[in-house]
Amino acid sequence: MPYQDPDHTDPNMLVGVMLPADAEATRDMAYVFAEEFARMGYDRGQLLGLFKTPFYGGAHGAYRQLGETEILSIIDECLNAWGQAKFSILDFGSFDFAQYRFAIDGQKDEIQNPDPSPIQNLKSKIQNGGREE
Repeated sequence: MPYQDPDHTDPNMLVGVMLPADAEATRDMAYVFAEEFARMGYDRGQLLGLFKTPFYGGAHGAYRQLGETEILSIIDECLNAWGQAKFSILDFGSFDFAQYRFAIDGQKDEIQNPDPSPIQNLKSKIQNGGREE
């Protein structure tokens, strides 16, 4: 079988089907798009731009079918539910920044520790054979 020719017996061949959907299913789909991107931090203008962009086929189809006023009400409802939370992921553990100085304004671009102890300084710990002094 040539590489480009589809094989009707191939179980991994992608098959797309269109399912009939009414206005309620389209509204639910618009809610899902708005909720997902609101959770990712999009604001009202970005969400409306997403629905207006033909690149996002499902969202744009919902925009064309439901109209801008309905999409804006969906966006506002999703932003009221999910748009207030702002997430910031910091994985510092129990790291104490107060003991470190950061070089700025043309100085060395590295973290400088004024008083490294053998526990903090891995190189000295290795040189001592893993023993603390």
